[in-house]
Amino acid sequence: MNFSFRNNHGYTLIEMLVVIFILGVLSTIMVVSLRNAREKAMIAKVSVELNQIFNALLIMEDDTKQWPGHKVPYRVELATGNEICDDGCAYSLSDCRAGLLCDDPGTPYQRWDGPYLKGAPSDPWGNEYFFDTDYNIDGDMYAVIGSYGPDGTGNNEYNSDDILFELAK
Repeated sequence: MNFSFRNNHGYTLIEMLVVIFILGVLSTIMVVSLRNAREKAMIAKVSVELNQIFNALLIMEDDTKQWPGHKVPYRVELATGNEICDDGCAYSLSDCRAGLLCDDPGTPYQRWDGPYLKGAPSDPWGNEYFFDTDYNIDGDMYAVIGSYGPDGTGNNEYNSDDILFELAK
């Protein structure tokens, strides 16, 4: 009897499809995990930068006895209007009226010895940080420094992706 065995050196189509399917599932899991890790890293970066801004604000307060916008430290001050506005309800940190980068040209701060920051940092989503003395969180007013988060929107009122450093309530 003469038996002939074929020596297969390849894979069947089914085996190849199973391997491709498994690789697809693994790569999907990896991409989702990396996206979540990246988002957490961005939020951690904001927390570190807000802490640095807070330290700069404390040094400015020690020199001038005021917060940005000539506000009284540790006091919530209601202002008219929303967002970045002329009467000081919220300040971008790059605005000289905030006093952290440059002295207020309109009303100079007494004993200003800045700049207190090297530059106005932007959050990881490209938005400027802000200082606000009447930030509304669920009906309570706070003095905060913060980021409007990934969506970049804020209207003097908290939304779920805002990242804040509370200064006073």
